[in-house]
Amino acid sequence: MNKFKIPAIIFAVVFVASAAALYFYVQKDLGEKSDLEVNAPAWVNKNGSSGKLPVSDKVAKSGDSIKPALENKTEPIPPKDDRAIADSKTEASAANKTEQSPVQKTVDKIKDTIITEVFLDNLAQYIADSYHPAGSLPYKSQKGFSSASFKGVNMHFGLNLRGLMPDAENLVTAQKSIWSYLLTPGKLTVLSKSESGQLLDLIEEKGILAERTFAEGDSSSLHELTREQRAEMFRTNSQPLRHVASVLKAVADNPDLLQALDSYIKAEKRVDSANGIFQLDLDNSRNTQSESAKNKAAHSGKILKEAITIREKIKSGITQKIKSYCAGECDKPDDSFYIAQWIFRRVHNDEKKLKAIADGGEALSYLADKMVERAEAIEKSM
Repeated sequence: MNKFKIPAIIFAVVFVASAAALYFYVQKDLGEKSDLEVNAPAWVNKNGSSGKLPVSDKVAKSGDSIKPALENKTEPIPPKDDRAIADSKTEASAANKTEQSPVQKTVDKIKDTIITEVFLDNLAQYIADSYHPAGSLPYKSQKGFSSASFKGVNMHFGLNLRGLMPDAENLVTAQKSIWSYLLTPGKLTVLSKSESGQLLDLIEEKGILAERTFAEGDSSSLHELTREQRAEMFRTNSQPLRHVASVLKAVADNPDLLQALDSYIKAEKRVDSANGIFQLDLDNSRNTQSESAKNKAAHSGKILKEAITIREKIKSGITQKIKSYCAGECDKPDDSFYIAQWIFRRVHNDEKKLKAIADGGEALSYLADKMVERAEAIEKSM
């Protein structure tokens, strides 16, 4: 046993000395304090690079944060006031809002509206591109005209919203969101008054930058629009607006047209059903070559023909009725019927939406008047 006593004593002495040295250096480190200032990089300001996160001027060593905790470990920590915490969060949130960057403000503005400047710019480009001066290719018309139409606009913006910014997950819900926004009574009237000036300015800008190809004998050349042609651009594009406005008003003022459209939709479905049966019977008669199969195909063909006749009679009656009700330019039967169908799908029997359709007619008439005024102003400056 004696041979283990000396190593044990040496081990005990070394352990005690190491523990004492460790304790001495720890106490020395905890006792030091630091007021070392650290300057943030140049790209960081007092409110943080994002404008939201505060940046501290000082960095404390670990001893500064550990020592007070050791000294006060026996004292109870007072409970925080929940209301004070909520108030401080509210104040911080308010401060963040007041410190929004211009980009963030622009984003918030876009989120608050569906009609954006991008949409207005695209609409202005569509309207300007729809103008075809006399002699321009490919039409070589005797006088200038506009190819703009309600169907054209619907196709142009329907599948690619081109600046319309609804908060939606897909195209279908986006379209519903857009028309829910626009078909609120009074909304289109407000928008026509607030946005028409900017839209007309954009159209005029597009006209100044526009070029058209004109036929010159056996060749062609590219020319900018003259001042006279830019005035004509506004005047000719006012005509499709008046046409759509007149149809909207005719349908909105005569709800019985919607009932007729409901009959048309039913007749159209009957045609689709009859055509399906006829195609099956016709295919069967060709395969079997039996007399009974041929008679059956002939009978289903007759039913299909009758269904088509009924559908077309209803369509013709609707277009004639629209023209009789229409007080303005309603001399495009196919376009008038397309507009009426569009109204039926959006409105059905909702009186509020029907009122919004009437507002839309007035808004388009207002915009058409403003286009004529702009054309006159351009002509006076010649």
